[in-house]
This record gives sequence, C-alpha cells and structure tokens, in this order.
Amino acid sequence: MEKTPLITIGIPVRNRFQYVGDLLRAIEDLDYPKEKIKLIFVDDFSTDGTYEALVKWKNEVEEKYYKVVLIRERTNIPQARNLCVKNMEGDYLLFWDSDVIPPKDLLNEMISIMEGNPSIGMVGADYEYDPSLKVRYKPIVNRETHAVYMGFTLIRREVFDAVGFFEENLSVGEDTEFGIRVVEKTDYKIVWAPRPVLHLKSPSDVKRRRRTWMAYNFRVRAEEYYKSFTRLPRFLKIRLAYYIGLPWAFVLSLATFILGVQILAITPLIYLAPSLYPLVKSRGLKEGIIMWLTFNLPTGLSISYGFLFIASKRLLRK
Repeated sequence: MEKTPLITIGIPVRNRFQYVGDLLRAIEDLDYPKEKIKLIFVDDFSTDGTYEALVKWKNEVEEKYYKVVLIRERTNIPQARNLCVKNMEGDYLLFWDSDVIPPKDLLNEMISIMEGNPSIGMVGADYEYDPSLKVRYKPIVNRETHAVYMGFTLIRREVFDAVGFFEENLSVGEDTEFGIRVVEKTDYKIVWAPRPVLHLKSPSDVKRRRRTWMAYNFRVRAEEYYKSFTRLPRFLKIRLAYYIGLPWAFVLSLATFILGVQILAITPLIYLAPSLYPLVKSRGLKEGIIMWLTFNLPTGLSISYGFLFIASKRLLRK
C-alpha cells in the first residue's frame, strides 16, 4: 500500500473475561501501525470483570494508538455496532468480535484487497474452530458472497453512507441482514477473506447452542423478523415464504405419488435447489448437504414458522 489508511476497529463486548486476555494480545500483535488504529470497545455492562480489564489495558497502551475509546452502554449487538459506526474515523471500519483471534497479518491483506479494488465494499473472514470441539465446518475463502459474519469484517465508510446502520430489532442475524441490504441497494461486492479466523468456543458453548438454537429462532428471532418485516431486504422476505412453503412441497410430492402422477414427485427436488445449490457450490457436495440439513434447514423452518405463528396470533386478536 502506498499510504497506510487510518482505520477504526469496533469491538462489542459483554462478559467475555475468559477471552479478553487473548483478544487484547491479538490486538497488540496485529501487523498494522498502532498509530493508524482507532479502537472502540462497546461494553454492555459486563459483570465478570471484562470492563475493568479493558480499562486497565487502555491505561497501559493508550498512547501507542491513534485513539482508544471505551463506551459503556446498554445495547444489543446491532446497537453496539451502530455506536461503532457513529464514532468511526478513517476510511474503513473493522468489526472484531471479542471471541475471535485472527492471523496477525490478515488485516493488512484485507485492506490491500479493498485498496486494490474499489468495487469491493466488504471483506469478511469465515471461522475455523479448535479441532477438539469437533465442529463440522469448512471455512470459505476468496469467494464473492451476499453476506459475511461480522466476527472480523472490514467495511468501507461509503457502504454505511449508502445503506445506513444495522437493524437494531435483530438480536442476532444483523450481519446477514446488513450484507443482503448492501447487495440489494448498492453495486458493492462482498467477499470472503483469504484466510479464516479462530472462533473461540468452549465445549459448553457448543452444546448450549445446539440445544437452544431452534427454540430461540422460533420464539425470539421470529418475533424480531415480524417487528422488522417492512424494513427487511427483499431476499429475507422471500426466504421466509420459501421455508413456509417447503414442507408443503413434500406433501404435494407425496400426494401426487400416491395418486400415480410420478412426474410431480420430483417437486421437492426442484424446490430445494435455490437453498441447497449455493452451499454445495461454495462448500462441496458433502459439506454443503450436511450444513443445509444441520443448520440452514432447521434455522429456516423455525424462523419462518415462528413468524407465521406470531402473525396468525396477531391477526386473530384483531
């Protein structure tokens, strides 16, 4: 790079004391000039010593950086991200989640990609996990996409100028909604970074997520989608309708098979293609099918039918 740009790193955090030491060491180890980094930590009133650890670290290293800002405010994740956007300086904002450890030179690579291609608005790193967790997940690298995780993602200032802030009604999934909005409303491309980042998780985190994910989608995320429906990108609205219709495609297939109209029995295969093909294309046949069956399908069904349940209840009350 001819000129090293000033960047802002935004880090939402709440009760991450078990990871905050690793996080702060990773920040210090970044292969990027510290005087070109503004750090913003948004702490949602941590109660486990996280905030105190950040204050101590800030006092020790503040003079090395362009700025170190600690914001303590009651927020959900998208609200915290929006505070980072509102307080950013420089041409780029890097969102860095508090349970993510990147290769120390990855930020430089991502900025080089952005500086070399003005049509790219976002570069996001996919995740990898400690092998001991036995998480079946194959990270994607160097591919164009419609959305990325915000765990370690670099975004141009102009992207925010074009599409605005994160949707604050969403407790999770704000990254997907934002990315889809960028694709639908701008000409900017979104790409996966050249390498993944380490996503820190304990075995108990993994087990808890698997156990509660479906119920959370049905009860909480569906309610958030309902409240935000008019502002959701077109793609997410279509996806809600798609998963509502999915079981009925199988019912239709079974009925036509019983009635002897075998040709219509392939209806589910045709219906599955729009959601299954992108995963198979990006992750390969085996990994794509496994991810669709274990994550995309249950997530899509639970959110969509939760949305339908909530909409029906509201309609009956009128």
